[in-house]
Amino acid sequence: MATDPVPQSAPAASARPRPRRRPRPAAVVWSSLGLFAVLFSLLTYQLSSAWTATTQVTTRPVVVRKVIRRRVVTSLVPSATAGTTRTASSLPATSAVSAAPAPAPVATSAS
Repeated sequence: MATDPVPQSAPAASARPRPRRRPRPAAVVWSSLGLFAVLFSLLTYQLSSAWTATTQVTTRPVVVRKVIRRRVVTSLVPSATAGTTRTASSLPATSAVSAAPAPAPVATSAS
């Protein structure tokens, strides 16, 4: 009886897939530079074509408005009675200290 040889299974160590090799650094650098150059050229082409498309459209003139505001500065001259000082004896004894009413605004021809 002739028996055909049955192939034996490989040992368990050879059943695992071989680890993949890392790419060489030179290949990574050149691939990165090439991809950068391609993307840079595409982006510059898009930018230049968009720039010419917008410049061919009729441009509207820019309206520059200059706002001129006239300010009138007035200074209040103190009255003759404001220059005198009061002493404690001349103040009324029963009144509480209250703020004086604000003076009326000065009316000018420009305001």
